[in-house]
Amino acid sequence: MTHLRPLVFSLALLGCGASSSPAAPPAATDASSDASSDATADAGLRAMVRGQRYCEVLAGSVSGANVALDVYNTFGLNDCPDAAWRALTVAALRAELGVPVVVLNGPRYWLIDAFEAGMVLDPAVRTIGGIAMRVAGRVEVPLAVATAGNSPYADRTIRRDSTVRFSAGSRVYELVDNASHVYVMQSYTVQREAQTEATLAELGARLTLPTGWRFRTRVLDADVRIVAEGGMATVTTDDLGNTYQRSLQTP
Repeated sequence: MTHLRPLVFSLALLGCGASSSPAAPPAATDASSDASSDATADAGLRAMVRGQRYCEVLAGSVSGANVALDVYNTFGLNDCPDAAWRALTVAALRAELGVPVVVLNGPRYWLIDAFEAGMVLDPAVRTIGGIAMRVAGRVEVPLAVATAGNSPYADRTIRRDSTVRFSAGSRVYELVDNASHVYVMQSYTVQREAQTEATLAELGARLTLPTGWRFRTRVLDADVRIVAEGGMATVTTDDLGNTYQRSLQTP
């Protein structure tokens, strides 16, 4: 299994919230009122995202030239209890879930304000390593992409049907590359070092940016929506593993 080691951070980048394809719907039951209640609750969650702490376990296997993983997410169930999360190991989760590939992604904190499309939460709750989670989607990418390693500031193009909103009055944290593409931070992580949203304002001084790139932060005077055009999203990370998605804004 040593050839799977480079998957860890590149697939963690691809997970980050909802993914390429929605989870399969649960089997039909007579509990229509419960399903309606769950849908209403999830709609509320998707509209109040910013600042929420979450973790993900990506679990699946390599099939031919692709890696396919279910994305289990704590969002809306708990705030990823620290002691329980720290106790998880890849080896134990492989045995528990019966899969050869497991990636731990988190803890992370959302910086988007709302999911307007693409965040599909399976109502079925599963306990993984003692933590309640549910499937938020499925990642399927070519093996060559998944094993490319964790190169910060490298574009990854993935299939994802999503629209996220950053609301007017919110502060955003952005990378602008040497071709004037704007990438907006969607979540920050405390996997590598302690961070809070308050520390992100000074992030530019701590990053080793490519030549011609710059970091900026600003307060929006109008809503910004980032749409996965044609079902494809371009994402990247910085040195610390914070994740960004490219938008259609101009600098």
